[in-house]
Amino acid sequence: MTDVAAFRPTGPNRYQPAEAATGSWDPKLLHGAALSALLAGRLQPETGTVARFAIDFLAPVPMTELTLDLIDDGGGSRVQRRRMVVSAGGRVVATASALIVREGDLDLPEKALNHPSPFPPDQVPSLTEPHPTAAGVVGWESFVTLGVAIELHKVPDDRRTHQWIGLTVPVVEGLEPLGIELVAAAADFAQSAVHRQLRFDDWSYRNADLTIHLARPVTGTWIGLRSEALVQPVGAGFNAADLFDAGGRVGRSASTLVVEPRSR
Repeated sequence: MTDVAAFRPTGPNRYQPAEAATGSWDPKLLHGAALSALLAGRLQPETGTVARFAIDFLAPVPMTELTLDLIDDGGGSRVQRRRMVVSAGGRVVATASALIVREGDLDLPEKALNHPSPFPPDQVPSLTEPHPTAAGVVGWESFVTLGVAIELHKVPDDRRTHQWIGLTVPVVEGLEPLGIELVAAAADFAQSAVHRQLRFDDWSYRNADLTIHLARPVTGTWIGLRSEALVQPVGAGFNAADLFDAGGRVGRSASTLVVEPRSR
């Protein structure tokens, strides 16, 4: 992992996006995966487990300094909620929230823990460098070409899209990536399932939101993504993904897609 990061702190609750956070739809806009990772990490509590992380992309997020306002809603002894409002140039561009549950140590029966994974931990590919073809596909340096490594994984007799995903840069300068940041970034790439249905050169299918449900904290340095998608002529769609890590199945994500022809 390089010393280059997706974001640089510029003051209390303020962050400047770097080139490694650039979007793949427009070089003037932030990549959704980079923003998701930033917010998920800042919502991570000192105690408790993030059981749900959600983000709404309310407007295109420019590559300018971002201000993050944290709202602690509190809660009871078992469940609490934290929210975050993201502003750029005085305009609200995104909101996020984390639902936090009290962490326990339960003795669950084996059948409750039996969730087979299609991602064998002993077959993890090298995820230290972005895929060499990414730059040619996107057309400029971005989060996809600098910040994340993605490798396809073939699973016999399963038409869903399977990918190994790892971060190649820190999310925030000077800080080691957190598990919650990794899974928030990885889940954004469930839209890759749309690639089998719509050509990247001809169509845009941006995430309008992202919701991740987690059964436990993420372990390890990679995420296995098993995703599928549905798009329709009205211009909407969704993707959904099962999330795996070194410990097996860890969660599930879903996103709303805004589908449009790409401008020429």
